[in-house]
Amino acid sequence: MKILNKILFSILIFSMITSSAVSLTGVQNISPAITADTSDTSTRIVQIDFPFRGVEVEGEVTLRLAPYYGAKKEGAKSTPLFGYSAEEYYSAIANEPAQDEMYDKLLGFFHAYAESHALTSDEYAELLTAYVQNIPYNTVGAEVNFPIETVIENRGDCDDKSVLLAGLLAKSGYAAGVVYFPEENHMTAAIKKENEDGCVISEYIVIETTRSAYIGECPALIRNRNRTRIREESIFLVGEGTTAYTVSWQVDTILEQREEIILTIDSLGQEMRTLKNEIAGQETLLSQSYDQEVYEQYEKNVTTYNECVATCYSYIDTLDKINTGSSSREDVYGMLNSIR
Repeated sequence: MKILNKILFSILIFSMITSSAVSLTGVQNISPAITADTSDTSTRIVQIDFPFRGVEVEGEVTLRLAPYYGAKKEGAKSTPLFGYSAEEYYSAIANEPAQDEMYDKLLGFFHAYAESHALTSDEYAELLTAYVQNIPYNTVGAEVNFPIETVIENRGDCDDKSVLLAGLLAKSGYAAGVVYFPEENHMTAAIKKENEDGCVISEYIVIETTRSAYIGECPALIRNRNRTRIREESIFLVGEGTTAYTVSWQVDTILEQREEIILTIDSLGQEMRTLKNEIAGQETLLSQSYDQEVYEQYEKNVTTYNECVATCYSYIDTLDKINTGSSSREDVYGMLNSIR
């Protein structure tokens, strides 16, 4: 991971300095920071266009480029050589003050959209999530990008996009951060969850940012599904928000139903293959000589096979709605309840 490589590099430098008995008094203790040229008045229009709850969210914001150019300067992402944690690093990247205008304009757009569409707090978190998930995935450079770089360039990898989403959520008052999975060398955003009974606990759920996914859905890269529930001490928080995501229990139901549907489709597939073989054998027998008993069983198998095909297609259609419905969580949950 980018930040962990930087920390290891810092340790190596420290060892070299101490072993050489070089004085450390000249080493600067500098956090990631953007130095913007205040005389630069250039701007760029950033287009917003992504699907959410069955419609396209469309708009644009105009951002000053001075902070972006400052973020691209050599040394902007420098970290102190000693006593600097990963949480401090990600918080500094997400919350660098030169990005405040970007956050204000983006969140102003999303807040206005949420008000005009009467979104709940949970749906607003899903709106921000859908926006970041739909930013194209692209590995860019060896360092974690500042959120303004990800927004202006409209691209990013797992840590770039996760830091951006965590920043947007934290600036909106949610308890949010990022979490790193060392075995998979993968990062996601994370948000505090609330139990069905309304009790907020010290537990976070992951938000995959590299593709469309439900809040709390297990990323494809993560092999241990229990790790989608993360204890607070494992989170690199990027703000002081307190608002929790309150409908993870609905997401759990959706994902459990999806697993059951996948198993049912597999079972139907096996039954259809067996019936198809039996039908082929019966057709061979009937082509050689007519047998009433064989013919009746043949008709029964054909009827059962056709029913299995129809049922299978129905389940596949439901599965497709689940897989493509992460931004329509309430609708998907209601659909599954109606067909139980």
